Amino acid sequence: MSTEQILAFMMLGLGYGALIAGLATGMVVTYRSTGVINIAAGATAAYSAYVYSELRTTGTLVLPPSIPLTADREPLGALPALAIGLALAAGLGVLQYLLVYRPLAKAGPLAKIVASSGVLLTVQAVIVLRWGADPVAAPAVLPQAPVDLLGVSIPEDRLLLAGLVVVVTALLWTLYRYTRFGIATRAAADSRKGSVLLGLSTARLESANWVIASVLGGLFGMLAAPTTQLQPTTFTLLVVPVLTAALLGGFSSFGVTVATAFGLGAVNSLIALFQGQPWFPKVDGAPLPGVTELAPFLVLAVVLYLRGRALPDRLTAVAPPMPRAPRPRHVGPAAVVGAVVVVAALAGLSFDWRQALINTMLGAVLCLSVVVTTGFVGQISFAQMAVAGAAGYVTAAIGTDANLPFPLPPIAGIAAAVATSLLFSVPARRVRGLQLAVLTLAGGVAAQRFWFGNPQWGSGLRPANVAPITVFGTEISPSHSFWGTESPSSGFGLVVFVALLGCALLVVRVRRSALGARMLAVRSSEAAAVATGVNVGAVKTAAFAMGGLLAGVAGVLYGYNFAGVSADRFGPLTSIAFFGVAVLGGVGTVSGALVGGLLVSQGLLFHAVTTWFGIGPDYQPLFAGLAVILTVIGSPNGVAVSVADGARALRETWRRQRRRGVTATGES
Repeated sequence: MSTEQILAFMMLGLGYGALIAGLATGMVVTYRSTGVINIAAGATAAYSAYVYSELRTTGTLVLPPSIPLTADREPLGALPALAIGLALAAGLGVLQYLLVYRPLAKAGPLAKIVASSGVLLTVQAVIVLRWGADPVAAPAVLPQAPVDLLGVSIPEDRLLLAGLVVVVTALLWTLYRYTRFGIATRAAADSRKGSVLLGLSTARLESANWVIASVLGGLFGMLAAPTTQLQPTTFTLLVVPVLTAALLGGFSSFGVTVATAFGLGAVNSLIALFQGQPWFPKVDGAPLPGVTELAPFLVLAVVLYLRGRALPDRLTAVAPPMPRAPRPRHVGPAAVVGAVVVVAALAGLSFDWRQALINTMLGAVLCLSVVVTTGFVGQISFAQMAVAGAAGYVTAAIGTDANLPFPLPPIAGIAAAVATSLLFSVPARRVRGLQLAVLTLAGGVAAQRFWFGNPQWGSGLRPANVAPITVFGTEISPSHSFWGTESPSSGFGLVVFVALLGCALLVVRVRRSALGARMLAVRSSEAAAVATGVNVGAVKTAAFAMGGLLAGVAGVLYGYNFAGVSADRFGPLTSIAFFGVAVLGGVGTVSGALVGGLLVSQGLLFHAVTTWFGIGPDYQPLFAGLAVILTVIGSPNGVAVSVADGARALRETWRRQRRRGVTATGES
């Protein structure tokens, strides 16, 4: 391996680095102007790239309705297709701001990042419905002829992309530092009320910034698509290196953000070079997978931990608004009624509804883990599915590969989940809020590719089998008959319900305990909690341990439910979706977790929609994304809390009317 090879591969990484830089600078723009970390940036850029590719190949504009722009669907030229793609990107930016983020202008960061996850799920679902999940070859925009540079042959488009990024970065720096628009944007970001008093239109400023960010993403998405694989998940998961670049740039510095992006591009390309070397670790003769995804996570974890603080500074001493976490009431009667309803449903429902009920209960268990880590302590974590996956894979290894009897496999799996969650609690002592959300998202991607996708200690491309539960020679599994029911069995459904009931009662007890009070104190203000004698680090560690235990129970049950585990089931996008439905239900309450279980994919609500209205399961991700957006706008505290508040208001109204009636009767 010569110096020329290293230099050549670093140059080849310019295309990937330019794509990251374009998306990251757009993310900096949206954050500086509206406080939104747009995790859907990769998905919206992918949509622009798909539209450009469709125009170049068939001359059809997808809005998503297909509109032929040329006779006999002849391909459109590069420049017209590029111009249409940029106009579409600008329109997407305006729509996102007006329909999603402007209504959330006064909401906290949690609501905004959940709304962004809803946009991500929606746009990705539209892409998959229209173009499928297979890779699409994107026609080139820039020339790709090789250029000799310092004795190294580099495709011309890589150099042009790098040069364009430098020019755009300089223009953005000049725009936001010296122009009236840039100064007004900074003023509006510092104080919306003050900018209004000065006569500035914050809505116009924010809308213009969203247009700039979306156009940047669309431009570099279309230009860089030929240098990478145009596939929905590939573009969507670019959010991890994009967030890494933007976060290391402090969501403020364009120069540092772009430099970090090019560094990540060079590292990504060098890893591809090193994988072909004999010294690189191999698994079954193939290079060790997941190293590309592990690199940005390690960089991000080290830098954030070193830059982090044990306590927030004065400007962030008070935590942003979080959904309410009221004290649970009427737990005993609710548990009894729930038990009667579930047992009757497991005995009487048909097999498809019974499976939907089991999926709902499994989803509720995982949502409970989000309630503890986010609802009680305020730590935004996108790694809950990775924690659940750790439990599932360890259960498979202990029960199937080592052939150890029940209950050793689930105990080992849950212990692995707790240990994995505690690893995330280490940076949580010094990193908080949106930074922790970014770090855990990167950790989820790394876990999926480096651990779950590894054929040596994961399952690779094939699922890992999970041996069924066997107690005193009796099998309890979805396929084993119970009460004469067909698969999934009612007996397994009872096991899932008992686990859900135990987890729910555990969370209720925590919320009512002194530990729960300390958790809420930490969520409210870490500095104030320390002043009252609360050990913030110990409280966070306890919360992550408990969240890991709950996620581990969910991961173990998932493995038993599907008789196996695979990397796709525990991916970061699934984790984002679960986080979204947990917030939808009400992230501060146990009842919210139960509502979240109803909303999960293949749960009761979606099964009802697909069954009663004849809508195929392919549309479930689309409806999930739209549901996340609409609910977080209309009910920031979650469905369960809003319903409880509405019921309480109705009771108070009825009582007032009754008292008035009694008074009127007495007077008469």
